[in-house]
Amino acid sequence: MANMTYKDAVNVAITALGDTNPEAVEKLNAMLVQLNKRGSGGGMTKTQRENEVLKGMILEILQEADAFIAPTEIKEHEGLEHLTVPKIGALMKQLIDAGQAQKHLHKKHILYARAGIEFIDPDAPAEDEATEDEAE
Repeated sequence: MANMTYKDAVNVAITALGDTNPEAVEKLNAMLVQLNKRGSGGGMTKTQRENEVLKGMILEILQEADAFIAPTEIKEHEGLEHLTVPKIGALMKQLIDAGQAQKHLHKKHILYARAGIEFIDPDAPAEDEATEDEAE
C-alpha cells in the first residue's frame, strides 16, 4: 500500500465526519486548501532551468564528437568554461539516467558519449595491423 499523504488523511477525515461536525469539516477544508497551496509550486527552479540549457549544450557537443570524450574536453567548449568537472559529471548522470548519454571507464578515466556510440579503445591495435602480423 502506498504511503498516505496529509491531503489523503484530511480527505478521509472530512468524509468520515460528514455532516456530524460542520465546524470541524470547515476547518479541515481550510487545512486542505493550505496543503494544496503548499504543493502547487510544481515549476522548475532557476537552477533546474539553467541545467536544462547546459544539458542541451552538452548533448550537442557529444553529438558533434560522435565518440567518447573526457569531461575536460566538454569544459573547453564555449559557454561551458565556467563548469567544474564534478558539475559536468552531475549533468551527465542526469543525461545517462534519461537514456541520452553513456559513460565508460577507460584506464581510470571516465569518458562520455551520446547514447548508442560503441567504445573503441584507442590503445588497441587496429584490425589492419593484426592481420599483417598474422600474415607473417
